Amino acid sequence: MEKNFLIMGFGRIGKALIKRCLGFEMNVFVYDPFVDKDAIENLGGKKVDNLEEAVKTMDVISLHVPLTEKTENLINYDLLKTMKKNCIIINAARGGIIHEEDLNKALNEDLIFGAGIDVFKQEPPENDNPLLKNEKVYLSPHTAAFTDECMTRMGVETIQNIIDYFDDTLEKSKIVRL
Repeated sequence: MEKNFLIMGFGRIGKALIKRCLGFEMNVFVYDPFVDKDAIENLGGKKVDNLEEAVKTMDVISLHVPLTEKTENLINYDLLKTMKKNCIIINAARGGIIHEEDLNKALNEDLIFGAGIDVFKQEPPENDNPLLKNEKVYLSPHTAAFTDECMTRMGVETIQNIIDYFDDTLEKSKIVRL
């Protein structure tokens, strides 16, 4: 039986994730208001414009959006209660995108099946955070950036940013004045 998978945020990680989901023959949907339909469809996904409608049919929802005023508490009780009972939500993006108390309440009321949490609003989370003890939550440390490959990539990107900055500065200084 095919599963419906929603990727929220279609940056570098969202694009890497879609390849893996399609490898498992999932129906992949993407919610990202800043990415056009063609870019999503070219990688095998289906663009979603209405988040509230989309979550109603998803088996898995994976968050890969930045924390902004618009995304803070984006996943709240009102949205959670519209999801399928077998839905699993994963947050490997930023704490604060999911309203943690609402998520705990939805899990305890069996509104959704489970959650994978890699980040919390407060890092590290307080010991009394109920999600730490909820048996429907799988926790992981937010440490993917500590791999050798990631550290190398971050170093290369940093150096490239410095080079780009000085190239741009030099180009602007070559302007000839009449």
